[in-house]
Amino acid sequence: MCKIVETERELEVVSNYDVVVCGGGIAGISAALASARQGAKTLLIEREYMLGGLATAGLIAIYLPLCDGMGKQVSFGIAEELLRLSIEKGSEGRQLPECWEGEGTVEERAKKRFEVQYNPQIFAILAEKLLIKEGVDLLYGTVVCNTVCENGKITHLIIENKSGRQAIELKSVVDATGDADIVHLCGEKEALF
Repeated sequence: MCKIVETERELEVVSNYDVVVCGGGIAGISAALASARQGAKTLLIEREYMLGGLATAGLIAIYLPLCDGMGKQVSFGIAEELLRLSIEKGSEGRQLPECWEGEGTVEERAKKRFEVQYNPQIFAILAEKLLIKEGVDLLYGTVVCNTVCENGKITHLIIENKSGRQAIELKSVVDATGDADIVHLCGEKEALF
């Protein structure tokens, strides 16, 4: 097997952000929303051309229960906001049970989970509109190729897309890739959880 040595290149730093979220699945969408709502200049990088990851492009279009199965809601905040966003234009298949809409009793709610089935393409569009409204910048079709670290901290991401290879300066990064890709690019053998 032969090897090829890539020559060093000087890359333009095209932008800087307080927070860069890598991965546009539900976790990445949530992280970007939380960051932007705290006033941070936020970028979300997605390697595909739609948001939502498995929840949209993966066609796993059932928003998992936000309840414990015994009638008590256990997930709130952005999780609930995204569930309700997913059916803003109507649901598919499993409807949001009426008892979770208003003043349902614990007994009623124990019989019907707080979950819905949604149209994944519509959800992806609504999620994008929400992120843009909150001031999140989006980069689709973009891969993080490498990281630049100084004193144990990521300072830049090297990205590549149709515009070529570029660098982004950042203060913080959220690895929502699902495979710990950013952690791996930093040279870590395993993530500590």
